[in-house]
Formats: sequence, structure tokens, C-alpha cells
Amino acid sequence: MDESLSSSVWWMVPLWSIALLLCVAFWVKRKRLASRWQWMCLVMLSVIAAIPLFPALAAEKVQRPPTQVVYRFDEHRWLELTGWMCEGALTYVDTAQHVRTEVASKFYRIPFFPFIHPSIRYIVIPWSDSLAHLTISRDGGRTFGPDAMISPGYSARIGAIPTVDDVKQFVVLDDRGYIETKDGRLLQSSLPEGDHWGMVYIDSPKPGDVLPNDSEKPPFRDLKDRVPKVEDYTGWTRMQCNPNAGIVPPKNSLSGVPGLIFSAEAYTIGAPIYYGWRAYAHSHGHDIQSGG
Repeated sequence: MDESLSSSVWWMVPLWSIALLLCVAFWVKRKRLASRWQWMCLVMLSVIAAIPLFPALAAEKVQRPPTQVVYRFDEHRWLELTGWMCEGALTYVDTAQHVRTEVASKFYRIPFFPFIHPSIRYIVIPWSDSLAHLTISRDGGRTFGPDAMISPGYSARIGAIPTVDDVKQFVVLDDRGYIETKDGRLLQSSLPEGDHWGMVYIDSPKPGDVLPNDSEKPPFRDLKDRVPKVEDYTGWTRMQCNPNAGIVPPKNSLSGVPGLIFSAEAYTIGAPIYYGWRAYAHSHGHDIQSGG
């Protein structure tokens, strides 16, 4: 029996065989159509029919979630994600400063737009679902929070908060963040001064815009009309993640004793399931040997 047989059939044939044998065993016991010894044989046959399932049960055993580096700022600073399928807990690591800080305890998913981050003191962590909140640190990653907010537009021009898909690039340089969008907008954080620095992002001014009142919002002097050029950057230019990290392929092996038992089931009491699936797969253009 081929080891790459469709996992659906590989599960259904033994389960069908087990169920059928148990039903017959309890029926003959209830009707007293067989001796105790014969009834016990039927029960033992149902246990034997379950043997092809054992490799899968071993493969399904819960494992510790994997940890992988999803972004590098430089050779000694990076972000680690611990979890399955690129979602989980996020940790900021700085080996030079002996810093290891939890950014998110769970549910973090990375965005994949261009992300360039040479800034050391001011650290910004975007999320994949929304830019409404940006997780920030203003002490080199020792602590994170509260989140930064995007406050788009001025009194003469109100814009919407851009989505993750709108971002052309996100650059964090010299303690300020710059979000350039595909439609030409440039949002940047407040100056690195005062209690609220780096916590609010606004659009760069356009002709006719009225600048926000510094007494009501963090200072926004020296607003740029383009993203500053980054020199000698050694980090990654976007986040990355392997969704298959730590995942063990299902052990659908039907070699040896499990394969012999499966074959006996597939060609006898499990024949309706086995041949029914083959007919279904053939009619729908699937390859039963590859699980297609």
C-alpha cells in the first residue's frame, strides 16, 4: 500500500472497520448468537483494525511551539516569534544591552511591507491587522507601551488611517517613524522631546494645510516632505517568517504491519469506503496516491 495515500482514506477506512466490528460484536452479544469467546474475538479484531491509526496519533502529539527570528535590526538586535503558522508571542532581543522584552504575549502576526529600522532608542513594531496602533518603545526596547496613534490630516485636509496594504514603506530613523503610503502620503511621528514624543503620527503638510496647535498636540516641527535617506543599514528590509516552522508532516506511513492490516481492511470490510473514495477522487480529477 502506497505511503502517500490520501490522509482522508487513511483515517476513514480503519474507523469504518472499527465501528463495523464493534457494532457486530455488541449485536451478537445482545442476541446471544455467539459464545463469549467468539464475542471477544470480534472485539480483538476491532482493536487490531485500529493499528493503522497509531502512526497518526503519534504524529498528532502536541509539541512545543517553535521560535524563529522574524526581523533583524542589526547583528545584535532582532525580533523573535514563538508560535505556530507565523502567529504567537513576539519578543525583542538586544544581546549587546542584555535586553529581552516581551512585545506581545500572543496573537502577533507580522506585516510584510518594506520595513527599515536603524533607530536604536525609539523602536516601532507594526502589526499585520491594522496601523491604528503601533507598539513602541522609547528606551531601547527595555519596555514597550503605550501604543502610538495615527492622527491623520489637518483642519484643512482630513485623511483616513492607512491600512497595512496601503504602506509603501515604513522607515524608523533617528528616533522618528515615517510611514510612506502608495498614494503619496507621508505620516511621521512627533519630535523626540517631551512626554508624548513618538506617540502620534500625522500627515506631512500640503499647501493650504494648517499645522496643529503645539499646545494641544506633541510638537511637529521639522516635518519632512519625503522619507529621509538611510545610510549603511545592515538590518533586514522587511519582516519574514516560515509558516511551516516546527510542523512535523503527518506520519501516514502504511508500511510494515500497519500497511498489511490496512490492506486487509480496504479490500474487505472497509471496501465501501476505499473504493468509494477512489471513484469520487477519479470523478473530481484528484490523484488518490498524492492526496490531491
